[in-house]
Amino acid sequence: MTSATSLLFFAIHFACIRAGNSFETFVKLECKTEYHGVYGQQSIVECIVKPVVEDLTIITVTWKRVGAAGKAAANLLEYHKDKINPTPGFKFAEPSWNKKNMNVSLLLTNTKMADNGEYECEVETDVGTAKATPSLSVTAKYKTPTMSSIPDTNIQENTDVTIFCNSTGGHQKGLIWWFDHSGNNWTRSAELVAKETDDGLFSLASKFTVLKATSSYTNYTCKVLNVNGALEGKASFEIQFVSRNLGSKADNLDSVSNTKWLAPVVVIGSLIIGLLASLLFFKKRSAQRGHQTDTRHDEDVEAKGLNSDSPQDQHSSL
Repeated sequence: MTSATSLLFFAIHFACIRAGNSFETFVKLECKTEYHGVYGQQSIVECIVKPVVEDLTIITVTWKRVGAAGKAAANLLEYHKDKINPTPGFKFAEPSWNKKNMNVSLLLTNTKMADNGEYECEVETDVGTAKATPSLSVTAKYKTPTMSSIPDTNIQENTDVTIFCNSTGGHQKGLIWWFDHSGNNWTRSAELVAKETDDGLFSLASKFTVLKATSSYTNYTCKVLNVNGALEGKASFEIQFVSRNLGSKADNLDSVSNTKWLAPVVVIGSLIIGLLASLLFFKKRSAQRGHQTDTRHDEDVEAKGLNSDSPQDQHSSL
């Protein structure tokens, strides 16, 4: 009797297990193995409930990000007992999702590099449960580069000019290539610095020096490539040489400026020379007048002497 009872117990237990297994097959969760997202944009991890029976009702939906060593992290999105509990930045992809909607896909409203990894979606229905672990790989593209130079404007011929090219936003260390207007590659002559920023992205800074630049070669292009060598952005730069018209105007301005300060100097110099000449003239006239006066005085004295030697005076002296 005991053996019969034991046999019946095992039979019932086995039937229950088989019934449970068949019960679980009434619902399936279909997700792709991997999805791709772009930094700063919306991303979707798509999962669809595929019921085997009609009129299925969803009881619970749970989205988690799988942590280190396979451990599940805190819930990102949860639906339970007609209540949705979302974490900021995560929600159902269907705007008006409800328990009759079989699309339980997860929407990331602003994808970050930290969102890269494996996710877990578990669905419980009134006819069974299902689970899937899709992953999301996040990429980020470099922004259109910006360019500048030192010196920046009014550059003289045969002057060394350093051109800079900068870009940010890549999820891996990229490259910057340099070309002149003829398509010649000057990358080997350039210097590149790549740094990882606080948000997990990279910034690129490159500089290329044009030795003894001339107005015959004014246009240069920098191209930003990702780690796989694919082009993600480019920009062109034209060296700003001094304008010939500007140079002529500068010469004219110098000439006018010289004329402006030279004219007063000439006038003042002429006045000084005229004044000196006048002083010399008057001094000479004064000297001549003094000489004439002395001469007349001597003549008067001599005349008086001659008059004193007259015959009458001589007779008086005798």
